[in-house]
Amino acid sequence: MKLPYRVLVIDDDENALTGLAELLRDSGHDVTPSASYEEAKTLLAVGTYDLLVTDVRLRSFNGLHLVMKTRAESPEMAVIIMTAYENDLMELEARRYNAEFIRKPIKPTEFLETVARSLSAVRRQRRWPRKQVLGGFRVTAAGAPAAVMDVCYGGLRLQIPATSRLPGTFAVEVSGIGLNLEVEPVWSHAAADGGLICGAALSSESTPAAHTWRTIVDRLNP
Repeated sequence: MKLPYRVLVIDDDENALTGLAELLRDSGHDVTPSASYEEAKTLLAVGTYDLLVTDVRLRSFNGLHLVMKTRAESPEMAVIIMTAYENDLMELEARRYNAEFIRKPIKPTEFLETVARSLSAVRRQRRWPRKQVLGGFRVTAAGAPAAVMDVCYGGLRLQIPATSRLPGTFAVEVSGIGLNLEVEPVWSHAAADGGLICGAALSSESTPAAHTWRTIVDRLNP
C-alpha cells in the first residue's frame, strides 16, 4: 500500500481551510491544516511535506515568503499558490517559483486536478532526518569533484562545481574508504557561487554500499 502524500495547507480563513483540508483528505492525502503564517513556518521547519498549498494574504503576512523559504530549503516540494485578489503579476510570481497558481473561490474539480498535476512531478520524499555536514567532505560525483553538504540514510545533498546536466543515475565515490554509491538526482538548482546544488537518492537501499552508507551517517554528529 502506497503512503499518502503529505500536504500542508495554509489559509487564514478557517472555513476555507476546513473545506480544503476535507477535500484533500477525501482524495486520500495526509493533510496538515494551518491558519497562520507563524504556525506554518514552524511546521515547515520540523515536518516533511510533498506539497505546500498557501494563500498569498495571511493577515499581515505574505504567503510568498513561505514559498521563498520552501524553494530555498526544500526545492523538491511541490507548491500551489492561491489568491482571491485580481493581480496579473501573481501568476508570473508563481511561475518564478515553479509553482502552480489557482484563483479563489476554489472550484473543487479544478483544485484537485491542480493538486494531482503538482504531485505527479514529486518524487516521494524520504522520511529520514537529514544531518548537516559542517564544512562538507570531498567526494567524486559523476566523475567531478564535489562536496557533501548534508546526508540521510536514503541519500545526500551535493555541491558540484559544474553546470552541465546530470545523468539519470551517477556514481558518488567516497575517497579513502573505497565506497561507491549509485545515486539518482531528485532535484538540482544553480548554486550562488556557481555550479550546482543537487539532492540525490540512493538507487537501491539494499546493497552492501547502502548498508555501509547508513553506518557512515550514524557515525556523523547530528
